[in-house]
Amino acid sequence: MKKVLLCLLGILLVVIENSITNYIDLFGVSFNIVIVYMTIIALYTDELEVGIIGAIIGIVKDITIGGIFGVNALILFAVSYGISHLKDKIYKESRITIFALVFITSLFDSMVNIATVSLVYNSYGIMNLILKGVLIIPLVNGILSILLYSISKKSILKLKED
Repeated sequence: MKKVLLCLLGILLVVIENSITNYIDLFGVSFNIVIVYMTIIALYTDELEVGIIGAIIGIVKDITIGGIFGVNALILFAVSYGISHLKDKIYKESRITIFALVFITSLFDSMVNIATVSLVYNSYGIMNLILKGVLIIPLVNGILSILLYSISKKSILKLKED
């Protein structure tokens, strides 16, 4: 039941991201709630479970936003599986740890998207893509992760108990 609820919450976040947060512009970028969500739940969930949840949410995200099909599914699967694999070696209750993990996952997400999108669409300059993808997007997502983690810390710690 927990897996189904986590998956449905992720799909709801995809809908919220596509309909609301993509129109909130901070320094020329919008934040990625889904990558923050997958990073945080990967710290408290089994590797295979969270990998499958990440792949499902990624496929839903690919279907809803268009672009190159499968890129977001691959990114979310790799991020969630990788962090869940390392969860026993990471101190999870620190805000600095959450910020660092979301920064790294956002950087990975940006680099994969830059590599795939620049080859196909070639719509922005490479320096603009690198500035936004390497610096601005990971910082914005990292700050958002600290806020979301602080707000929902009790609910997240219940994942640890289940």
